[in-house]
Amino acid sequence: MSTTTTAVTPSVTTMEVFMNKTKADDDNVSEQVRLEDQHETVLYAMGGKALYAPVDLAKPGLRILDSACANGRWIKDLQAISPAKHEYVGTDVVESLYPNPAPEGTRFLDQSIKEPFPPEWNETFDVVHQRLVMAAAGPERTPDFVVKNLEGLLKEGGWLQMVEVATVPLPQNPTSQNQYLDMLDTLYANLYTGTAYKRSNLWSDLGKEMEAAGLKNVQKKEVIVSYGAAVADPYIRERSLRTAVAGVPNFLSVLRKMPGDVWKSEWDDLASRLYDDLKEKGGYTTYIVTWGQK
Repeated sequence: MSTTTTAVTPSVTTMEVFMNKTKADDDNVSEQVRLEDQHETVLYAMGGKALYAPVDLAKPGLRILDSACANGRWIKDLQAISPAKHEYVGTDVVESLYPNPAPEGTRFLDQSIKEPFPPEWNETFDVVHQRLVMAAAGPERTPDFVVKNLEGLLKEGGWLQMVEVATVPLPQNPTSQNQYLDMLDTLYANLYTGTAYKRSNLWSDLGKEMEAAGLKNVQKKEVIVSYGAAVADPYIRERSLRTAVAGVPNFLSVLRKMPGDVWKSEWDDLASRLYDDLKEKGGYTTYIVTWGQK
């Protein structure tokens, strides 16, 4: 089955519509579950490493930012493995997702990646982390704006780490065996449309954006995230299945309303077919972890 991405050309991106829908749901109960499942699935694939950048977490008093933190789960896991106490800040645009009460040593603030951070934050962080949110920047902001915005927050010697998913089918997912996961890749690729993302393979080029922003020691690692039958651990296997399909109905409801020739009839019952397919055969996606030092 073809996985050619259909371009979306409206002024409001699919991802932005989805974000607005999330903000409108005050309790976000289902979104909280999806975020937890997604985090555990990805962290398992990353070998339990919340941070690939070589940061000495034993050094007390680090100032650590999780940009687009959602429910703060990344911060929670980093706190769990840190032998010393640090100051943690989480920022996002969906306040209802923040944990209440906030964990000790942590505060959560509203901040969009499309806007400059408070000037008093410049050069005050030892670590800045951001995961799975670059699609929300377009079309108003280009990737170089987002990276430079985050780079400006770092102290000299501080580290920026960014994690994104590659929206291209993997060889491990041949059409004859994992057509529904490939269809999901096509669906998600529509979320990454807009002028900011047409000029390059953004997720592979984040390292170049970091270097252009002045960061050094830039490195990239591709992480294969497994789903369903491809996951050995039964606890993670179930969560991987849930997170693989949890966001599909919302994304589909948004795509149905988008102008242009976006909708595909084969997406009608994608969630159920994807779940059955992954449960029986398993599947894989690629996450790209990129980090660099100021």
